[in-house]
Amino acid sequence: MGVTIKDIARKLGVSTTTVSLVLNNKPSRISPETRQAVLRAAAELNYHPNQIAVSMVTRRTGTIGLLLPDISNLYFSSLAKVIESECSALGYNVLYGNTNDSVENDFKYLELFLLGRAVDAVILTPSYQLGEEERVRFRSLVESSGIPVVTVDRRMQQMEVPCVCVDQELGGYLATKHLLSLGHRRIGCITAQPNVSGSAERLRGYRRALEEAGVSFDQALVVAGNYHVESGIQALPILLGQGVTAIFAANDMMAIGVLRECRRFHLRVPEDLSVVGFDDIFLAEFLEPPLTTVYQPLDDIGREAVRQVAEMLHGETGGERIISFKPSLRIRGSTMRWAGAQETAGK
Repeated sequence: MGVTIKDIARKLGVSTTTVSLVLNNKPSRISPETRQAVLRAAAELNYHPNQIAVSMVTRRTGTIGLLLPDISNLYFSSLAKVIESECSALGYNVLYGNTNDSVENDFKYLELFLLGRAVDAVILTPSYQLGEEERVRFRSLVESSGIPVVTVDRRMQQMEVPCVCVDQELGGYLATKHLLSLGHRRIGCITAQPNVSGSAERLRGYRRALEEAGVSFDQALVVAGNYHVESGIQALPILLGQGVTAIFAANDMMAIGVLRECRRFHLRVPEDLSVVGFDDIFLAEFLEPPLTTVYQPLDDIGREAVRQVAEMLHGETGGERIISFKPSLRIRGSTMRWAGAQETAGK
């Protein structure tokens, strides 16, 4: 059993009330000499407060809940690392939940975190399955608990919570504009489910770039994936059947699926097919060829999410607002000028 305040009181020959008042820094008439003696004895005995007892008194756990949809996705695992580091710097532990993009898992963890008051605040990327009914349920949970909530990467419509993300539409625009600048006109796009805010916005950026270049949008060149490698693999033959010369995948994991499947089709990247991803996960530059991708400033996103939580815990109101960072394009070896561009131009 660990050292208790009774042990400290016994060592000094004072009351447990005196020790408690000193260790909790409560106003009292205790002399400076006694106060120093208590603190010195606590250090000598290696005393650590019982966190459960402390939380019952302070209504704080010193813990932030973090819910992410897929820790196997290197974007989210890297984001988790940043958030945990920032929380640690502020003296908070992180209680983590992987929801597997399941709305029921979202609520299983939220009920534990919010109704069970297991955490002081929650940072989450909501499941893509969150519809209108689930948003009402989510709103009720947040309001009844009074616990601060911040979303990251994916925005929740009509929710009174801050969202920290990147300008998703600009990212889709930059990726597609790059491929257009290389002469590509049949550009495939692999998205996620249309009800995922980030995916819909990246698709809007794709469409905007096409429109600016005078290229008609073709729904047949858009394939819905799910942000996993497998959906990139499955999308490639569909898009090849539509005669694409380039593909914009809405995240790097799906782009990796495309690169892997290209080998099975004996396609050379970028000579036969140019590929652009989104996220700039740390593996992107080590792929063969290195992946051209849209960079998200993960450190800034994670740091800002924790800052928003800290401000709300110190009494500043949350409310629905979007804190958006600018993406940029990292050009690497998976894209090149389309060989047929000059032939088309010469006709």
